[in-house]
Amino acid sequence: MAFAGGRNVMRTLLIAILLLVLLPTLALFGFILSRDVFYVVDDYRYRLTVNFMVDGKPLSASGVVQEIIHKPPCILLEQTCGRVAIKGDAIPVPFPNGKVAFVLLQVVDGHRITNGEYASHALPTGAPTGKMSAPLHQEFEVSAVSLPNIVYFANTSDPYSMTIIDPENIDQTGGPGAKYLDATISATDEPVTRVISKYLPWVSTFKSRLDPAQTDFSRYVQMQNLAGYLRRDDL
Repeated sequence: MAFAGGRNVMRTLLIAILLLVLLPTLALFGFILSRDVFYVVDDYRYRLTVNFMVDGKPLSASGVVQEIIHKPPCILLEQTCGRVAIKGDAIPVPFPNGKVAFVLLQVVDGHRITNGEYASHALPTGAPTGKMSAPLHQEFEVSAVSLPNIVYFANTSDPYSMTIIDPENIDQTGGPGAKYLDATISATDEPVTRVISKYLPWVSTFKSRLDPAQTDFSRYVQMQNLAGYLRRDDL
């Protein structure tokens, strides 16, 4: 009888411990999940247009991206303080010489790691909400700081052949007569642009096929992030 009573006590203690661990964990998970529903601050689409001159002739490329801003209160984990959800593709820039450059979805450094800068930072916001306040189709200049990187694949079948091109050196890709002019952004109600898979058919499956055993860890992380710069579908 005493043995049975001891087992009941142990079972009760075990259940209590599990509840103490599980309930806060589930509550935290529920909070993080609910931020996508209850803490959406803004939701809009924008068209980014990048302008070049090639042998005296204008060349422009553009694409539409959807962006949702989440800003829940900061509790426990830094990543719960807010995030930017994006749906869109990098912008292909086909040059007359047959080469194609791509304007990424966000700004990255020389190691292909994002610094959190987006072209949408050029759009005006209103006080006190901080929501995007640009009228539809009104263009705003994108500064060099907010311009997403321009990249080029020496071999479009090889994701590892990507190089980052300085806009001032776009002639290295577009030819001697190619020159970067500027970039503009405007709020829009147009559908999101989805065309990059025509140029880079591996973009949707690349991340799932990455093998960490085939390269060093830092290179693996860089290439894992690459898919996120070329195509995003966070929504």
